[in-house]
Amino acid sequence: MFKLVLAIFFLVFVGGANAQSFQNIENCRQMVDGADRLACYDALKPDESLPLKTEPAASMPVSPVKLDLARFNVQDENPRQRIYSSRIELHLAFSNASAKRVSALALLITIRDAFGDEILVNDSKLDINILPGGSTASDTYFFWEDNQFMHDDAYSKMIGPVSAGTAKTEVAVKRIVYQDGTVDSY
Repeated sequence: MFKLVLAIFFLVFVGGANAQSFQNIENCRQMVDGADRLACYDALKPDESLPLKTEPAASMPVSPVKLDLARFNVQDENPRQRIYSSRIELHLAFSNASAKRVSALALLITIRDAFGDEILVNDSKLDINILPGGSTASDTYFFWEDNQFMHDDAYSKMIGPVSAGTAKTEVAVKRIVYQDGTVDSY
């Protein structure tokens, strides 16, 4: 019985507060002319008797490790150098604005073409040694080999934009492992 009384109480007060708002929306909805209907909707004001739920935006911490350089290199097949398929290499360099030595990074690498469309999105991890306040180029690099039997592989999608110099690389640092064993996420 108590729940029924509470439900009726809620409907009367909330319904009464919203009745005018619902009637105004219904009036706008029934207008035939599109321009008049749009002007009617634009003129509606939020019902100030109802509390608005606003939550402060959670601010994400900013990574102290930043990408300094992303450079592509196209390697042609060269059996003498033990390169048995053509490949695209991505060489990265980073700077560390923290007071701790960085040991490893978890990255989100996005490569886009000249139109800004995604060619490749890749979660990766990189072991790297960056001194506090320093910067370094990674000794290791990412690469994508030409698979002659596939024409929609990463290499095939990237070779045009990379060769033309229009490929753009975005690298987001998702996690940092410091030499002291602590891990920060971003």
